[in-house]
Amino acid sequence: MKKFLSIFVILILLAAVLISCGEGNGSSDNKGNDGAIRLYAIDNLSDYVVVRGENSSEAETKLATSLRNAINETTGANVGIKTDYYNSKYEILVGNTKRQQSIDAATGLGYNDYTIKKDGNKVVVVGGSDKALSEAVELFMSQFIDAERKVVKIPSGNGFTQKTEKLFEKLTVDGVDISEFKLFDKTLQSNTDVFHRDICSLFSSEIEITSGEMHADKHYIVIEATELIADKYSIKIEDGNIVINGSSHSIEAALDAFKNNFIPSLGAKTYDLTSADNFEGSTGKKKTYTKDQLMSVLEKVYADPDHIIIGEQVCGNPKGAHNIAESIELFKAETGQMPGIMGIDLACYGLDLPGTDDATWSAYICDIVDFVAEGGIITASAHWANPSGNLNETYDTCRGYLGYENSLAAYEKAFTDLITEGTEYNTEFKKELETNARFFKALEGNGVSIIWRPLHEANGNWFWFCVGQQNNYLDAKYIVDLWHYIYDYFENECGLSNLIWCYGPNWSENIENDPQKGTMSPTYLYPGDEYCDMVGVDWYTDGNLEIAKKDNYLLLAEMSGKPAAITEFGTSGSITTEDPKEQIEVYNAMTLYYDLFDLIEDGYSFTYLITWYNRYGITYLGLGDEFMETEMTLNQSEVKALFDSLK
Repeated sequence: MKKFLSIFVILILLAAVLISCGEGNGSSDNKGNDGAIRLYAIDNLSDYVVVRGENSSEAETKLATSLRNAINETTGANVGIKTDYYNSKYEILVGNTKRQQSIDAATGLGYNDYTIKKDGNKVVVVGGSDKALSEAVELFMSQFIDAERKVVKIPSGNGFTQKTEKLFEKLTVDGVDISEFKLFDKTLQSNTDVFHRDICSLFSSEIEITSGEMHADKHYIVIEATELIADKYSIKIEDGNIVINGSSHSIEAALDAFKNNFIPSLGAKTYDLTSADNFEGSTGKKKTYTKDQLMSVLEKVYADPDHIIIGEQVCGNPKGAHNIAESIELFKAETGQMPGIMGIDLACYGLDLPGTDDATWSAYICDIVDFVAEGGIITASAHWANPSGNLNETYDTCRGYLGYENSLAAYEKAFTDLITEGTEYNTEFKKELETNARFFKALEGNGVSIIWRPLHEANGNWFWFCVGQQNNYLDAKYIVDLWHYIYDYFENECGLSNLIWCYGPNWSENIENDPQKGTMSPTYLYPGDEYCDMVGVDWYTDGNLEIAKKDNYLLLAEMSGKPAAITEFGTSGSITTEDPKEQIEVYNAMTLYYDLFDLIEDGYSFTYLITWYNRYGITYLGLGDEFMETEMTLNQSEVKALFDSLK
């Protein structure tokens, strides 16, 4: 607006001017006898050279070149360009040069101010910042180059100066002048360039942008996006710095609040910011559902065998701050509909919580809040890192065995140590549990309840926390005790109240629990009714309806009396291909539909089905759009309708 008004004023003034022509005929006064502002016309342009500082900024260099090109193209002159290392009789000085005329004109200019004037044989175009200089050059090119007469016309006398009123004569932060601060952006999500320009205007001072490390003896305006409550943001004076913090979603609101409300509201020409001025705001908390409501919806869907909530596991590779949102969008792109449920892994096959910072956590949480607020459900598992470090020559940290001695007694001791406070294994494992609990607590603070499926597939022998350790199979009590330990830690020690506990073993027809037959029965490690809220099985199929073999899924559901689900699904063996074009011919989403239809006809009911990501997912199988169009499948909006019906 200020820029528009400046140009508007110039247009009015130019409409009233009396033009003087010739190098020697310009008026030395800004106004004639009639009060009109006079312009000095320069018609010997080819004698002039555009001059920039030898050490000019990139912006000054570009602006000088743009001005020279505009003069030549409009007037047909042959104006050259060079640095202030060289001297010429006639010069158009652009930006901060070492010429005294530039120095004099720049004196007293604030960040938003600029001057265009003629000083002897020099034309001076200078601004208090690159932004202001850009406005000056733009004004020069649009208003001071006369294409018809092939001349440049400069206001005579004192020339033209734009000066804006300063918001502050002096602003300090804990006694330190704001001009000593640097802008340090810890997140790439904010629009730093725009914010930088705006705060420089506010402070009428150039604020340097910096990166790398912060130093204790320096002062910064810090932009963070580490807030774990999606709607919250804050502006605080901490350790001599101004810290602007928000979540991945609210950081832009924090920046807007700082420049549009917080700083202008201080209301004094001289002000010292202190912690007493600290401010917290909110973009408005999104409405979500409660744990009880989530459980009610799960029970309602389970009681209706003709419907299943459908979704997919969030892609764990590659990882990224917004891979939750990106996985949801991929599902929508491939199926035409939003998933009703999404799975996340807290460890190496997903979010990798121990290896990510709070800014990434904030992005995870914000994307979860968005999904849940529209009716989506989140289910979480954890491929925890092996506390013993024995990965059995694999790169996956969740693999291997618990300990290095291959004997039943050694593994029994290892699992006992795992839940004994202060032991080596316990200390390592507890670190990851603490990280998980902190994440769950943040979700709880956002009003998010989730389905939590720890120790998934523990009836097998492929993770360190499985009952099968090499050629040894532990008694069920060791894994059940571990489940109870985890439950007690989250529920009682951490006080979490937003988790629906889901017992999710792998399918197995070994209902006799014969160690010689490998994977134990889905019922083998059941932790007890008071320690879980629902059950399910992980099912990777080779096309033979494995979860119906010896009714192993039904046995678990009936024994527990809990709602049940297909907690993880994928293809395996000969019906898995590396090429999605081949996959659609071998086993696709509609093949899955007909398998589910047959199971339902045989008396099965499923609360939800989650496919694993990449080549195991609905987004890979093909015909996902047809699958999601069937009456059986429930998408996000349909799940939301179920939640709304509870109100």
